[in-house]
Amino acid sequence: MDVHNQGYTSTDLHHLFRMEERFKSQNVLANAEMRGEIPKAIRYPRGKTEVRKWLTKQLPEIGKRFGFLLNRKMKRQIISVFTQKGGTLKTTLSHAIARVLALHGIKVLVIGLDIQGSITKTILPPPVNIDSLEALVDYNKSVKGLYHFFNQPIKSRKIHEVIRNTDLPTLDIIPETPEIKDLVLLLNQKTLKEFRFKDELLPLTEDYDVVLFDNGPSWNLLVENSLACSNTLIQPIGCDVGTFQVLDGNMAQIEEFREKAGITWENHLLVPTLKENTKLSQQILGAYLAQYPAKRLLTHNIRKSVSGQEALYINKTALEHDPKSDLSEDYANVIKEIWERLFATEQQKATIETIQSQKINNLNHYSSQTI
Repeated sequence: MDVHNQGYTSTDLHHLFRMEERFKSQNVLANAEMRGEIPKAIRYPRGKTEVRKWLTKQLPEIGKRFGFLLNRKMKRQIISVFTQKGGTLKTTLSHAIARVLALHGIKVLVIGLDIQGSITKTILPPPVNIDSLEALVDYNKSVKGLYHFFNQPIKSRKIHEVIRNTDLPTLDIIPETPEIKDLVLLLNQKTLKEFRFKDELLPLTEDYDVVLFDNGPSWNLLVENSLACSNTLIQPIGCDVGTFQVLDGNMAQIEEFREKAGITWENHLLVPTLKENTKLSQQILGAYLAQYPAKRLLTHNIRKSVSGQEALYINKTALEHDPKSDLSEDYANVIKEIWERLFATEQQKATIETIQSQKINNLNHYSSQTI
């Protein structure tokens, strides 16, 4: 195996995982490797010394030990990323969240729901050994998605048949296929049609710590199903004129569906994106800060940058493509804040449940003494 042009050095990993100051020494990873805390690097000679590199598939074990996301023990998170305005970095954000979580040893399943197949093209490029149109057609026919899953009798469904692995052992995807447009018609024939994902799909994904739905920008039954089964909605909002002008209407439609479906998200997070150093862009961000509560609007934002598109071209995140860039810092801060907010919400909910349980126990104790 030629590792000269692939893999990650100790320096690369320090930047990628934003390793804490106490881990800055180059010997930290070497010592962790010797203790068996992280996988062994591949070594090759360079003059009188040797270079150590870790492969992509080894990164989750390293991220779990040294990454910037704290190893929080949480219940399974079901996340829906959705916005009705195109061009707000929705799929880029979905990809970054899923991949960065996976790089930290968190097992993630991405489910693509965009008819354009955006997240699938980003996460699951065609195999490199395809050398003819016939081979490409055969490959496309071999890929199964949600339509094929729901088009089977319930007792015959096998979730593993539609799940595809990626270059990270902690990241899988149910890809969008051309038939996904027909899935809307298929679900429309069912009773309680907006709850089919919740009742028939999610129970088969218990092996994952996070299930993330990447929705298309157009409102349809797939969007409704993802929203109805999620405990967290993440909504990127661009700091641009186009997004600002339609955001109120988009938020109203989301709220109308939430009330109609009788659902409540534990988190509805707004992520400012496409921020520029212009007066107008900063004023729009200021308007968002004034309009939306702090518990909903993230304190960090993602700037507008062409380097993000460069990263997508090679199916990587900005953090992997150029971990020292300002854009990679944006994504690291946003994803870290999202993860911390999910944990804080769960902790708050657990505290409330404990208090309520104590009140019930005290009431029962008082009642028994009275009798």
